[in-house]
Amino acid sequence: MKLKTILLAAILAISTITVYSQPSLSIGLEGGLNLANVSITPSQTSNSRTGLIIGGVLDIGISRNIGVSTGLRFTMKGFQITNGGATFTDKLNYLEVPALLKVKFPLTEVKPYLVGGPVLGIRVSASEEQSNGTQTADVDASSAYETIDFGLLFGGGLDFNVANKTDLFIQAGYGFGLSNIWKQTTTVTVKNYGIQITGGVKFKL
Repeated sequence: MKLKTILLAAILAISTITVYSQPSLSIGLEGGLNLANVSITPSQTSNSRTGLIIGGVLDIGISRNIGVSTGLRFTMKGFQITNGGATFTDKLNYLEVPALLKVKFPLTEVKPYLVGGPVLGIRVSASEEQSNGTQTADVDASSAYETIDFGLLFGGGLDFNVANKTDLFIQAGYGFGLSNIWKQTTTVTVKNYGIQITGGVKFKL
């Protein structure tokens, strides 16, 4: 409960800063890949699942070097494990709201930056593909996973000025969950993590 309070306080603090700072705004679209996996305790080997990231971006410039990056995006997560000759692929899909502090290094045409901060995820679906090599079945796994996932994301990228009030961008980051998303038992802990590579376009308002 303390963890959720801290993350919500961080999001509120960032929002408060933007209200009192006369920010500059940019909106845009992003898309890319999430090389997703989970950490399981007690330790169990899992393989990654490659998913898509699609969504909208809102950049709020507080000063020349400091800003906030937020938005709403659909992120595909999950993992794969093999047990007893059968393969289980769990597919978890989330709507995510990041609240990332953005540190910019503004140059003329190319602008490097670093980002970091909390991410709130709301699970919209969960399914498991079960395969024994000859037969494959999909089952609903919603009851096995928590609806809310809190995490952190750290990364960096480049903004490219391509026209008046228009930037292209590319970004890479590492996201990891702080919440246990597994709710079937109290003896097993499952947390999301993944390497995210995205790109897109932003328009200054």
